[in-house]
Amino acid sequence: MFSSTGFLGADDAVGSWSSFRDGGASRASSPLPTRWSASEGIAWQKELEGYGQSAPVIHAGKVIVTSVIGPNCHQITVDCLDLATGQVAWSYRRASSNEHPSNYMNARAAPTPIVDDAGVYAFFETGDFVALNWEGEMIWHRDETEASGKFDNSHGIGASPASDATSLYLLIEHGGPSSLSAINKTDGSVRWSIERDSTKSWASPVIATIDGRSQVIVSSGGTVTGYDTVDGSEVWQLDGIEGNSVPSPVVDGERLIVAARLPEFSSDGQVRANCAVDLSRLKDGNPEVLWRAEKAISEYASPVVCGDFVYFMNKANVLHCIDIATGEIAYRKRLSLACWATPIVAGDLVYFFAKSGETKVVRAGATYEEVAVNALWDVNNPPAPLHYRESQGGHGGQGESGGHKGRGGPGAHAKEAIPTKESPVGGHGGEGPMKAPGGGMVARMMAGDANGDGVLEGEEVPEMFRAMIGRIDTDGDGCIDADELEAMAKSFAERRKHSAASARDPIVYGVAAADGRIAIRTGTRLYVVAHDH
Repeated sequence: MFSSTGFLGADDAVGSWSSFRDGGASRASSPLPTRWSASEGIAWQKELEGYGQSAPVIHAGKVIVTSVIGPNCHQITVDCLDLATGQVAWSYRRASSNEHPSNYMNARAAPTPIVDDAGVYAFFETGDFVALNWEGEMIWHRDETEASGKFDNSHGIGASPASDATSLYLLIEHGGPSSLSAINKTDGSVRWSIERDSTKSWASPVIATIDGRSQVIVSSGGTVTGYDTVDGSEVWQLDGIEGNSVPSPVVDGERLIVAARLPEFSSDGQVRANCAVDLSRLKDGNPEVLWRAEKAISEYASPVVCGDFVYFMNKANVLHCIDIATGEIAYRKRLSLACWATPIVAGDLVYFFAKSGETKVVRAGATYEEVAVNALWDVNNPPAPLHYRESQGGHGGQGESGGHKGRGGPGAHAKEAIPTKESPVGGHGGEGPMKAPGGGMVARMMAGDANGDGVLEGEEVPEMFRAMIGRIDTDGDGCIDADELEAMAKSFAERRKHSAASARDPIVYGVAAADGRIAIRTGTRLYVVAHDH
């Protein structure tokens, strides 16, 4: 299942951003720049060889970013760059264990890697899980599809691993055998693995220590569960959570902020899954729910905590500021920014990164106070990828011949960091929405129609769709008939009709911050913002 060629230790460095949302808090340890533009404040930008939706991570003055290369993601990549200059320290390349089309419908290097003093740990939706030392040399490699089978998740795997000093915690949830596993950092061996229900989820686990007991917390598939990191035994579980398939939970002391998006075919008033629970108070294996948000709903971005408030961003780009003690709404504000990346907290400031390259900096408090609005590029003339193109069929190519034409002109490959003072390249006007048309969902549902009568009853409804039966079964007869399936397909298609156009680069997918710098990643480019530029 895995190959191993050496040993890794595990001490985290000060000033790093070590994983997705830096362990779940999304909080910078030092002050960050508050103002920048396309012409100033950007220390450097670097066009990447492939495409990726992972967030960057930072350690000891180096920034790590992962990508996949080729129209069928035939290669996985890990690039290490100098945080201050953008100079490439090393690049690791490996043939993918399992190829898949590189297009907006599929995850492309979506899981965020992990870094520590010993090296880099990168998991890909191709099944590849690789550990590298800080020279870019492989320590061990695993193909996770050997245990789970080829991933069956419509749009690929997107959950990022979590970690502590000795282990990596990998959540794989798809239509086949699903699991949560603890993997030894030193050699890639499995310490323990537990079965999970087969479901479709992209939320990432987090680590919390409650009353001296270390737990890995998983929010997905309608439940939130805490597992002991020692042996994987269940500590507690919270049921009745709908829509927790994309945003990830936030640990704030002994509180856990649970995030959920609006489930398919639901209305805002039906969802009260965004909530706060007290993990130190368990009754019959269930944590105490402190409050449930009446209106606040998450979408792609996970919530963040800053001071006395927690911030949720919904699909309509409305920011909800919630009193963390009471759950009461302090204010609602439409930001007019679609945010796929989770915000960053620095001191009393919250940074909201729009997919369009704009960033709004807001001061935490009971009233909305906007500090700054910044842009990485001219929103009316955004930079086209230099060499990555989506073909008419929706498949991404690397344009190695230079003959691919898309919005922004023929491609070229940038080998060095692009200086800040240069004009943006090209021009065209991406834990994002990668959803299939309604027909695809209907086909998956109808696969359970055992008697072929065109009606789904009871056990015929595939397990992964049972939570939404009450929202689809409009006549309340307990069956899903042809008219209800048609209405569902139309609703789904309407929600997704602009998904292709809205998922083309440049799109801000993820961010990291350390040493007073902010690393911002689009599908094909890495930007670093700094105080002194």
